[in-house]
Amino acid sequence: MAFSDPLEFGADWSAAEAVAILMHGHGQTPEHMRVLAIEIDCPNVRYILPAADGGAWYPKNLLEPFEENEPKLRESLAYYAAIIDGLRKRGVAQDRIVPGGFSQGACLTAEFLVRTPRAYGGALIFSGGLIDVAAIGRRPGSGLLAVPIYVSGSEMDAIIPVDRTRGAIKTLQAGGALIRSHVFADRAHEISADEIIAARQLLNDVKQAAEPSA
Repeated sequence: MAFSDPLEFGADWSAAEAVAILMHGHGQTPEHMRVLAIEIDCPNVRYILPAADGGAWYPKNLLEPFEENEPKLRESLAYYAAIIDGLRKRGVAQDRIVPGGFSQGACLTAEFLVRTPRAYGGALIFSGGLIDVAAIGRRPGSGLLAVPIYVSGSEMDAIIPVDRTRGAIKTLQAGGALIRSHVFADRAHEISADEIIAARQLLNDVKQAAEPSA
């Protein structure tokens, strides 16, 4: 599958202190993530906003067996890896890279982190869960040790079951990630003001942690 070049937004490369990747949800476009980036309003961050073919990173519902999402899921995960490899080749340090996404894009991000655990600067999972239910609770290696990851979900989310969100939290914690989570009692399938504040804080923390010591 051929993917188009991502939309880029935010700080110039010369001024970027962190690079956030925001994968859109099912039926969305990179423009939705551009609006999110504007709302996060964190200075000196470059945003990479990829586009899924047909608006979907994988074809089936999260509750379907993950094998039924192949080969598109595998292709989307490979595309994710290629984006990060491209950033590294550009000279962006691993600890300045923040994978992230909303809904289906958040699920893809959670799956990517578990399958490709590395010392990223952090990660943002807005209303997401693991796609491969068999992976829930397993230790995904030690590559995520001390990586700050924000995970959100809702008891009332009709799209992403809250048990999948909690399963992602459990699995990422098993890998040593530093989890901050919000599981809302009654939030609809959207990104709330509290989540935007948490994202801004995480990105600021990534920038500060990545600063070279004097």
